[in-house]
Amino acid sequence: MKARILSLFLALTLLTGSASPALAAGGYSDVPRDHWAAQSVRRAGELGLFQGVGGGRFGLGEPITRAAFVTALVRLFGWEAERPQSPAFSDVPAGAWYFSAVETAFAHDAFRLQQGRFRPEEPITREEMAVMLVRSLGYTSLAVTLGAEECPFTDVSVSPGYITLAYDLGIVGGTGNGRFDPGSSAAREQAAAVLVRVYDKLHAASRQVQSAGNSRVVSVSTPMSDLDAAAPATPLEPIAELYRALRNAKNSGADPEKTVLQLTAGGVRTLVAGGRVVSTAAVSAGEVRRILTSEDVSTYYDSRYESAYCIYRPNDAQTATLWYQSGESQAAKLRLARLFGVTRYVLA
Repeated sequence: MKARILSLFLALTLLTGSASPALAAGGYSDVPRDHWAAQSVRRAGELGLFQGVGGGRFGLGEPITRAAFVTALVRLFGWEAERPQSPAFSDVPAGAWYFSAVETAFAHDAFRLQQGRFRPEEPITREEMAVMLVRSLGYTSLAVTLGAEECPFTDVSVSPGYITLAYDLGIVGGTGNGRFDPGSSAAREQAAAVLVRVYDKLHAASRQVQSAGNSRVVSVSTPMSDLDAAAPATPLEPIAELYRALRNAKNSGADPEKTVLQLTAGGVRTLVAGGRVVSTAAVSAGEVRRILTSEDVSTYYDSRYESAYCIYRPNDAQTATLWYQSGESQAAKLRLARLFGVTRYVLA
């Protein structure tokens, strides 16, 4: 009888011991499955963004270093590795395990050169994490523009535009009571959460629909031509204005799954004669294609607006500037919409 009780006890002990790892997320012993970041930690590992700290541990609650975060950032965006002969930073030698990641992220404008140092082993702050993500997304100019607007957090005085943008896109959140705690170190699970959020938003699929139906439509009007501009500035859906329109829709409570982005299919042509604008009119997509195949047409792309334009002479007396929807400009606007959770669009 005692032998049977002992055997039963041993069996229960073995079962309990084998079940303990199953209580952890991603195979990490220090990440309970009911932890708020458990799924993000698991997916960060599955996506190959970054792993644990060894010994079967993820390092829950521990700060993530600037070097480790930048390494994950390079993996997230899939940037081709940079290995320059001369290091850009005095504290990032060529033999360091993070050398290539730091140089690669720097080459993609993820951060600025500050006094020749990167501080790789220091914990990354919440502010630095938000700034690096926004810069990596290519929204530095947009963040600078937003810096003049009201920040949603009361304790942010440095990089307000970057943090506002990261917050608007749903990448980062506050810490409660209207605070962001920008100078606090970012924990490893916080980094996993923001990186997975960005990954999911960027890899969502945009889908063209024939009509918006009963869905809410987000659209941006083409600005009027500026007579003082070198080229008449009538870009289609300027990225800053499109951002504000998407933000307004979000802040008004619009369901992104029931929202449709409306983009211009063709373009807007402005004719100039004798140094004065004589007309501005919409041009169909078919007409845009015809013009672009004509001779003596010079094409350009303005990353400030995320819009393409071309310049040509329709006759001896006039010069035409045509801002049109190129594949590149459309992709940039659909990407921004996906970051807001809007995946459907219509061309009008």
